[in-house]
Amino acid sequence: MSSNTLNASSGFAGWFKIEAFRTDEDGQEIPGSRRIAADWFPNLITNAGLDLLGTTDDTYVYTFCRVGSGNTAPAVTDTVLVSQVASSSTQQAINNGVDRSGAFYAWVRRTTRFTTGTAAGTLAEVGVSPTTSGPLFSRALILDSGGNPTTITVLSGETLDVTYELRLYPTLTDATGTVDIAGVTYNWTSRALIPVSYDLYWDLYVGKGIGPRRTAGNAPTGPAVDAALPAQNSAVANPIGSGTITALAYTAGSYQRSFRFDCNINDANVAGGIGCFFASSGNTGARAFGAWAWGLSPKMPKTASFNATFTIRMSWGRYTP
Repeated sequence: MSSNTLNASSGFAGWFKIEAFRTDEDGQEIPGSRRIAADWFPNLITNAGLDLLGTTDDTYVYTFCRVGSGNTAPAVTDTVLVSQVASSSTQQAINNGVDRSGAFYAWVRRTTRFTTGTAAGTLAEVGVSPTTSGPLFSRALILDSGGNPTTITVLSGETLDVTYELRLYPTLTDATGTVDIAGVTYNWTSRALIPVSYDLYWDLYVGKGIGPRRTAGNAPTGPAVDAALPAQNSAVANPIGSGTITALAYTAGSYQRSFRFDCNINDANVAGGIGCFFASSGNTGARAFGAWAWGLSPKMPKTASFNATFTIRMSWGRYTP
């Protein structure tokens, strides 16, 4: 059996926008009553939030939005609002996409609605979490257009919409390293695969737990893969179709998770050896990963006479430009 660990990394950032409006006796929004209470402002992803990305597989970290009146500055150790006023998981709208106007990132934007009167009062803080009262994924003081802490007043007859945008920034600079397999030193290169045809692998599940698709099917294939892989013109072993992926236990505070890729005797026996392989989210999967390739040089021979095991490790943190 051969074994090695290959790495990749990403960063996360989030933004809030808060709006309020009035409704008529039928509960319909009164035209012209909508106002922007606080335009887009950034949040602080907490340490607990970074841990949630390693432990929350099938629940979005922004399922609940929570608003409060506390004005204590956000800290990475925060797990709750200082003074919570209301919480809601009512999804009014959600959409996702990829932005290439600057640094490449995938995003999801979810609007949570607080029914009329439930969030009334003076608000100064906001956060999101996967559960109604569990640890916050993020917390922010409400900011004005100059980036200064402020308060907003929601009237008893107003409905509140809070939109949260979570961004996933893959590290686009190649990561490199070496591993020793059965006495042979191999150079490895990891690369984020970002052609337009891969957008769905990046933006579908932003905000769910970190992990590649672990069952067969719906992996990136075709010329776009071959053109983007680090080891050009090499044979490709696809971990989704040519082996099995197992999630290893997450260690709190590590902000990284490893996945074991097992190629048994009948898997990945590629003529000429394994020059590169990849892992990705699936378009019917339930976890966020993106699409990543790892190249090996020289190619690693793999035949039906032995098994091979790779460990791929994804690490993450707060995105900084």
